[in-house]
Amino acid sequence: MIKVNFGSGPFPHEGWINVDLDTACRPDVVADLGRGLPFATSSVDFVLCDHAISCIGLEATRAFLAECRRLLKPGGAMRLLTPDLRELARLYLEQPQRLVDLWNATVGIPLATGSACEVFNLALEIQCRFQFDAPTFVELAREAGFDATPVEYRRSSHPELAGLDVRPPDQSVTMGFELRPAARAAG
Repeated sequence: MIKVNFGSGPFPHEGWINVDLDTACRPDVVADLGRGLPFATSSVDFVLCDHAISCIGLEATRAFLAECRRLLKPGGAMRLLTPDLRELARLYLEQPQRLVDLWNATVGIPLATGSACEVFNLALEIQCRFQFDAPTFVELAREAGFDATPVEYRRSSHPELAGLDVRPPDQSVTMGFELRPAARAAG
């Protein structure tokens, strides 16, 4: 069974092929997720991608999802986690102090003003190249040939994809999806 963890960063998983662009993280494979992936077509059983697509941007995510669809075996599945723009905006508007506290506890980059406005801007400026909301991500996944289903923290219908999330819901603004190759239309 082949399991690949794309964008592993400082969170490698034992028994997985850990892939990252940053050699300082000592990945098993060094690769840019926005370019072709070094895996054969229909060769991978399971894919994990935890908070990496926000770092590569919209068009690179489009290419990455198409590549993941290409490399997954029939019956394979992918777990993808990414920051949730809608939740970030909700916290900014409805619970600004919670957003500041979350930033200080989990990101740790010092704030000059200590305001939710600064956190929101920093999240967009330095944390990520593109922040997704659920409808936008689901549409990109559909375009790449996936059915995307929202998933809860550390839960999956596949035991291989359960229990992998590293950011608890109370410490992040994360949304998660399980992606399965969509049935091909006859025609």
